[in-house]
Amino acid sequence: MTELAGKAIVVTGAGSGLGAAYARHVAALGANVVVNDVNDEAARACVDEITEAGGSAVAEPADVAKWDTAQRLVEACIAAFGRLDGFVNNAGVLRPALLDQTTEADIRQMIDVNLIGTTACAQAAAVQMKLQGDGGSIVNVASGSQAGDIALGGYGATKAAISSLTFSWAMELRDTGVRINAISPLADTAMAAQNAHLMALQGANRDVHYDALPAPDANAPLVSFLLSDRSRDISGQIIRIAGRQLSFVTHPLIARPVLEADWTFDEIAKAFSDGLAGHQHKLGLAFEAKK
Repeated sequence: MTELAGKAIVVTGAGSGLGAAYARHVAALGANVVVNDVNDEAARACVDEITEAGGSAVAEPADVAKWDTAQRLVEACIAAFGRLDGFVNNAGVLRPALLDQTTEADIRQMIDVNLIGTTACAQAAAVQMKLQGDGGSIVNVASGSQAGDIALGGYGATKAAISSLTFSWAMELRDTGVRINAISPLADTAMAAQNAHLMALQGANRDVHYDALPAPDANAPLVSFLLSDRSRDISGQIIRIAGRQLSFVTHPLIARPVLEADWTFDEIAKAFSDGLAGHQHKLGLAFEAKK
């Protein structure tokens, strides 16, 4: 297949797991790939796997938590392939911890890698794509944990921030030809293994739970689709792929009922006691109510 033939794409955190699956899949569809990972050996091993299968890839090991890494990755793509058509912000870290066990170091690392890294790379990619003048696609990585989950508060907060940034950036990039979306993947990876001991507890406290996690490769076709020209009309969306399930994740909305009054303390208390308290929203990942 040649859906991505000739396109030049950067994938961060692609030394293993989901990132490696994305890199292999886009290469199999004809893309030229810059494989980034903080682990030099892992990045080069992924490149070797791609090239041995007949694909085109180069390694660019670097830490996306450092702001200037983003520009370095863009420049590496241009140097190797002459342009930049797609950028996948996959690099991320997970540090599960209950609130009373959360450390400053873990929170800062998740913010630096997940949020700062994504922001820097999206900025560098968007600037280059606009300079080229013929569009491009940026794919961020969100998570179902953005809805809240036990021991994943810090991680979920960074992913919720990525979703919010995706919405904002898509609005800013309208009419530029550059589109930006985020995926919410589910996979059995080394990162997921860090959270394995909490899955039963987490699943028991939200509507959506899974008995087993799919392989990383199950998520890759969605990323390739979003990088392809066949998704040219899709932007600003969070798309969830969870095994056999494919869906949009709803954007934040002002929920009904919306009450009208001059709101004093007593009037607010009465509004809750008269019914608003019965409209509280579920915690954790849930399915939208059927209409």
